[in-house]
Amino acid sequence: MQRLLIYILLFFPYSTFAQDLSGEIHYTVKHDWIKKISHVDYMSKSRREHFEYVWGNDSEYIAKSILRFSPIASRYEDVQDQSEHVGHSWRASEYIIFRDLENKMSYDLMRMFNKLYLLEDTIQNPQWKMLNDMKEIAGHICMNAICKDTIKDNNIMAWFALDWPQSIGPDEFGGLPGVILEININDGAMVISAEEIVLSEKMEEIQKPSHKKRVKRITNSEYDKLLLKYIEECKAEERPYFWGFRY
Repeated sequence: MQRLLIYILLFFPYSTFAQDLSGEIHYTVKHDWIKKISHVDYMSKSRREHFEYVWGNDSEYIAKSILRFSPIASRYEDVQDQSEHVGHSWRASEYIIFRDLENKMSYDLMRMFNKLYLLEDTIQNPQWKMLNDMKEIAGHICMNAICKDTIKDNNIMAWFALDWPQSIGPDEFGGLPGVILEININDGAMVISAEEIVLSEKMEEIQKPSHKKRVKRITNSEYDKLLLKYIEECKAEERPYFWGFRY
């Protein structure tokens, strides 16, 4: 590990990539339903095999998302309507992850359980464990880190750019010493990977998500309680928990 840190300092100095840039990162989001089902260990083998048979060769689909960022804010969202895909009912306009980096606040709009919620709280990042593997993503050398989502029982691996010291990333992920260019959940069940980066030297204004009047405001802890209750219901009925919200 010490040799790796020396390597990083020598070849990827902290100032290599400016922190004061604005721009967009375009991601490809790949879902694999069979891998998702195989990770739901509370379902019986016969139940899992049933879903695997139903999905057959149509177990994967690819969507697109975008992360708009500036030195003081970021906004992540889908770039197209996702509602036509099996097992999903969200629309691009109803899943927006906003980070006020200047004031360390999160402001997320999302539809869950057929209700529209606004999660407003301080930014709470995962507890990452740094690893020392490296690979190239979208023109940047990245290093990996892992964490555990104990509520959804998901194993998460992130790849962050060594030369871009901005603590942002796709979806709800951040808190690493570089921009996250790839997220891999449960060994490929869902992969969010950067495919294009468009930079601007002009400060872009990142808008908070607008919302309807009928939106329920909750905190992150209240959101976690909703997830736990829903997952327990799914366990009792032996159905996949991720049908009710984003994976």
